[in-house]
Amino acid sequence: MHAVRRLSTFLAILICVPTIVRAQDTTRIRALDTLTVTAERRPTTTTATPATVRIITSDMWRARGTGDLATVLRDVPGLQLDPVVGSGIGISIQGLGSDRVQFLIDGAPVVGRLNNQLDITRFDLSQFDRIEIVEGPQSTLYGSTAIGGVINLITRAPDGQHAEFTARGGSLGQLDIDGRISARTGVTGFAVTGGHRHIDLAPGHALGIGGLADRWSVGANMLTPVAGALLDLRASHTQENQQYPASFGPGFDFANDARTRQTDALAALRIGADVMEIRAHASVFEHTIDETFVEAGATSSQPQSQRLADLEIIRRGTLGGGRWVAGLRGEHEWITTTRLADPTESANTGAAYGSGEWDLSRSLSLSTGARVTAAQRWGNDFSPRLGLVWHRGIGYAKVAVSHGFRAPSFTEQFSQFTNAEAFYAVTGNPDLKPETSWNLSGEVGARAGAGEVYVRGYGNRLRDFIEANYTGQQGQMAQFTYQNVVKAHTAGGEIAGRYTAGVATLSGSYAYLDARDETNDQTLLGRAKHTVRGAVSIGQHNWSITGEAVRNSAMPISQNMQTQVLIYQGPAARVNLRAAADFRRIWQLNGGVDNVGNVVPENAIAGFGRRWFASVTWRR
Repeated sequence: MHAVRRLSTFLAILICVPTIVRAQDTTRIRALDTLTVTAERRPTTTTATPATVRIITSDMWRARGTGDLATVLRDVPGLQLDPVVGSGIGISIQGLGSDRVQFLIDGAPVVGRLNNQLDITRFDLSQFDRIEIVEGPQSTLYGSTAIGGVINLITRAPDGQHAEFTARGGSLGQLDIDGRISARTGVTGFAVTGGHRHIDLAPGHALGIGGLADRWSVGANMLTPVAGALLDLRASHTQENQQYPASFGPGFDFANDARTRQTDALAALRIGADVMEIRAHASVFEHTIDETFVEAGATSSQPQSQRLADLEIIRRGTLGGGRWVAGLRGEHEWITTTRLADPTESANTGAAYGSGEWDLSRSLSLSTGARVTAAQRWGNDFSPRLGLVWHRGIGYAKVAVSHGFRAPSFTEQFSQFTNAEAFYAVTGNPDLKPETSWNLSGEVGARAGAGEVYVRGYGNRLRDFIEANYTGQQGQMAQFTYQNVVKAHTAGGEIAGRYTAGVATLSGSYAYLDARDETNDQTLLGRAKHTVRGAVSIGQHNWSITGEAVRNSAMPISQNMQTQVLIYQGPAARVNLRAAADFRRIWQLNGGVDNVGNVVPENAIAGFGRRWFASVTWRR
């Protein structure tokens, strides 16, 4: 009943707000081209939304010569790598790790989290046109897990008669090969993308540990008119094998062989020039790890599968001086794993949401939104947001407040797992509540043809975070269970700018982060407090040379369980060099070196050591 009342109130607000604002011409000049931004689920611009939005296009990462999503995101201001041994590499946004960042493909959630972590190195960049990054809670539009933000990977749509092929090599035996064909038959366009990657390093591990990752991927897209509507079909499949060692101390060494299969499919019917959209989506993840205890020669196999099926109806429109989007969503999720008390668990979740942007004047707009979520296994949530955006000439300012949540996972609720070799056991807690957050953010800036500058800040107030707490001993086995125990906050800011003069472009940024657990007044692990970046690029339309320097301050990475003292990774500075050249618009050559000085800080985790790469792309 409470959820119904909240939904009724929200719909009333959507109806009433347009009547109190003045009707205005909604065609306003923006500083950037129109893009479909994840923060609004409709065409808008990065400065038109109150959220902090970054767009990385395929041209940008091709110029860098990389086919690795983690490498592309690593040096984006405000983002940090979140490597977890055995789970791969994720991304931290505003001090919140990848277990609290929602990953989407074409606006649909992706399953495949191990220990709540999603390995982003599984994604083949050759399939995508751009990456949309939205910082801060986005639960209003995307529900659970979007406490830290959203990373949306947008696949490449068919683009006429087109073909391309890329070969890329690099350090650690890296070899990437991918190709794409796009064609048209009558009014139907289709595209097929495929690729293979090999590297002698398992994601989430430091250099020198050993191991490998071997990945195959294929994707297909089709666009065709159907009875006055547009049918958009997209599908992708990835298979990967990882091998890596692990150790829990002297005499407890393991050899791991992990096999992963991931399939995602989306069918979207867009009716009336994108006024209404009906989306059916499925995501399937299968993972098996064979863990061999080297000393005993014993091998255990741990299979796991996750599946998600959802149906969503999205409606867009205008009312008075505003534009709005609203939707209904239902999903069924299930998991099968030997680590649960019942090997198979499933649940249904439903949601209704809406968001609108209303013109208060020619230079000021109000953004409103809310989501009501009802879940079978953890209850209800209400996630509102409110923002203001001001534009005048080349300047802009925006401020927003929003609510986010993360539902407890099946693992956290229903675990029944014992690791006899490491002497611990974990039991789930079916009474867990969702984690929640409130976010306040603001930004001011100016953008012109020659450059841009901005200053932004944010604060997150986090409650009921879920943690596996020690509850005592049962013989030699340490007992843990999940509880809503952590209160925390993250706060920070960023100042950045870019300026182009002739053939040279200079850019720089400084990001500050304070991430603290309020229950024990300690810094959250895996977050660097200070990050400084600077780059200079010289080039024209067919060639470029770029030098980049990045420095992170010392970062806490673990804690001594006996003394409670934090263990830090030392400060690290990297210099990256790269070059790119186009020949006759057919051939593109890229090459470079990351971490030229081979700087490896004390107690280093993944992401360090000198790496070189070179690639060649042919397209017609």
